[in-house]
Amino acid sequence: MNKLEKANAYIQKNKEKATNRPSFHFTPEIGWMNDPNGFAFYKGEYHLFYQYYPYDVVWNDMHWGHATTHDFVSWNYLPVALANDKIYDANGCFSGSAIEKDGKLYLMYTGHIDPNMGFDRDESQIIQHQCIAFSEDGVHFEKYQNNPVIGEQALPEEYQICDFRDPKVLEVNGVYYCVLAARNKQRRGEIIMFQSNNLIDWVFHSSIYQTNPEENILLECPDLFRIDNKDVLVFSVMPCEPEYKEEVIQNTIYVIGEMDYEDGSFKPENKGVLDYGYAFYAPQSTEGKNGERLLIGWMHRWHQTTSQKDYGFIGMMSLPRILTMKDGTLVQQPSIDRTKYFKPAINLEDIQLNEGEVMDLPAEELGYLRLHAASLHTTSFTVELNKSETKVTRIEVDMENNRILFVSDYGSQESITITDLSHGSKESLLLEIFIDLHSIELFINSGEKVLSFTAYDQDKGNNISILAQGKTEFKQVFMESVNVHPIST
Repeated sequence: MNKLEKANAYIQKNKEKATNRPSFHFTPEIGWMNDPNGFAFYKGEYHLFYQYYPYDVVWNDMHWGHATTHDFVSWNYLPVALANDKIYDANGCFSGSAIEKDGKLYLMYTGHIDPNMGFDRDESQIIQHQCIAFSEDGVHFEKYQNNPVIGEQALPEEYQICDFRDPKVLEVNGVYYCVLAARNKQRRGEIIMFQSNNLIDWVFHSSIYQTNPEENILLECPDLFRIDNKDVLVFSVMPCEPEYKEEVIQNTIYVIGEMDYEDGSFKPENKGVLDYGYAFYAPQSTEGKNGERLLIGWMHRWHQTTSQKDYGFIGMMSLPRILTMKDGTLVQQPSIDRTKYFKPAINLEDIQLNEGEVMDLPAEELGYLRLHAASLHTTSFTVELNKSETKVTRIEVDMENNRILFVSDYGSQESITITDLSHGSKESLLLEIFIDLHSIELFINSGEKVLSFTAYDQDKGNNISILAQGKTEFKQVFMESVNVHPIST
């Protein structure tokens, strides 16, 4: 039995052991999941691949899991697409992307070689290079016989082959380009670009984004796309060395600018944070069926220590987000059909609360909450979620100082502050909150700012309250509960 057959047989035999899976966030059938890979619309449906280790709830030899969907809530799990079964990917099929060419679906991924995996890191023995697999039906994949297609000889000497990964492929005017994360000789992160006419023969093109040495960061999972006549470069940040882990927070950044593909230069114009939570990393985008730009990310809190081993799985994907541009910044709006999967629970208009007054909402384990606060008549209020007798998650809204504090008794309990809440009107504040079994996603002012949170605690409550610290006025308080549980099967 080969590695693909072994993985698929294990999943079919053991997937029923996974419990407590969320209702409307994608999870693996069993085992560990991290980065989204190969996100693409192909032959009438969305394909999502992902970094996957089915045998345990810890990171190990990376496979590519695979599922398809039409609506990002109901998923069809397909056989594992890639396993680390070749010399050039012996210790993992790391992250990559997908692109359609001549009716076939091509995957480009990082083949990882590390004979000391699981022991002390020896950079002199680590090789990361780029490989190709392709499929006629989008389900069964064949690895290119002459992999890797971008090897050590193609990488300029100023970069280190031990950290050279995460290819994202795009096509521009009939030419294929690939952006990759790389570590330079100064041991800092860069985003570099390769070029090809056929997806097989690649040459180095340029370095399109560099970090400053004093930032002490590596960059991972780059993405490059165009919205509203602007180019957007997205990448995730991690410490360049273990010694900087306390000062560098893993998060995801976007840079808006202009990409000149002929000379390989990217000119940044504006920079922002894609998600203000500590649970959003390695996102990947694709062009949707209607030409929109869709993005999905891995929701996981680094260094998370909870009892998720009892569940038999770990790892979730965010809700898909439609990306648009507003006032030179990136806006993200959730993209799922709530009319199909959610049902109204409460709809109140013109609600006024006095200082100290508490408004209890119907106890709902899961769902969607929309609060439209009138800024001119509101000072501060707190939304309390997942309330139990002893624990709660709080969204503390300070309208006077235009900021939000997010703090939870669940998980690792870091507090998160978001300032400068709106780029537009100051007359109101719109909060949209998606609450699933292990996660909260907060969209502020129709996605001008977003925060993701995860916690796998088993003792979370399901009560919801609004506490007015001062006079508070809501134009609308609207709530929906999940209509089907669980949805992902």
